[in-house]
Amino acid sequence: MESIPELEIRGLSSVRGGYETLRDVSLELERGETLFCMGNAGSGKSTLLKTAAGICVPAGGEVLFRGTPLSRMGKREEEAFRKASGFAFQDAALWANQSIYENLALPIRLHESGWSEAEIERAAQKATELVGWKGNTRERPAELSLGERKLVGIARALILDPELIFMDEPTWGIDESSATRVSEILLGLKARGRSIIVSSAASDLVSSCADTVAVLINGVLAARGAYSAAVAWDEDRLRAVTGRLKPRETAPEWATGLAGDWAAAIAADADEGSRKKRGKE
Repeated sequence: MESIPELEIRGLSSVRGGYETLRDVSLELERGETLFCMGNAGSGKSTLLKTAAGICVPAGGEVLFRGTPLSRMGKREEEAFRKASGFAFQDAALWANQSIYENLALPIRLHESGWSEAEIERAAQKATELVGWKGNTRERPAELSLGERKLVGIARALILDPELIFMDEPTWGIDESSATRVSEILLGLKARGRSIIVSSAASDLVSSCADTVAVLINGVLAARGAYSAAVAWDEDRLRAVTGRLKPRETAPEWATGLAGDWAAAIAADADEGSRKKRGKE
């Protein structure tokens, strides 16, 4: 029996300001796969992510989550999709009038109304620790640098351990240390078998984490293939995007070092949550 993709994009088109930002894009993301969408500025990769996540409404085509079109979901199905997915925005998209803590708590308050304040505080602390941010959660976003805001945005996206993760240019505008941390976070997510779709022009990040690479050029899907194939693409217009990808001499070990520690920490939390649920039943 053929498996159903985690996420399926069919003939997606998008128009913004009278300009067609996406044109007839079709992609599939298998469960447990990490897909990187690459492209130059204005290629449409951020629009693709936001539309695939149901944040933007397409002009044409459809997006399916585990076989169900987002546009045909009922209220409960849509709530389940939102809980099962997390989105890390390019500009972090934190609420400026709320503290960092309240920004982190937002997904929990939306989807886990039964959590106590102590449980929310523990989750917020764990999330900030995992992304390597050590600031004061009572601060407002305006008091943080762009890099710090992006790390907090990633923490918010991951706070409920979603099964499907969208990341829009996660290393753009941050320092080398934070970029390395983002790579480690992605490796930890891969170790957990999460399904991940990332827009990024950062060749080092793609080289470290990608299973599959898709290239967008002027809103059109120009190529899609396994990472090993992407490294070998020789067409000039593709090489302009993927030319700095590095061949892998050996298969990457997704769950070593800090990535393995991160995956283990998340797994421990999940086990604790399951025990609590069984206890209540």
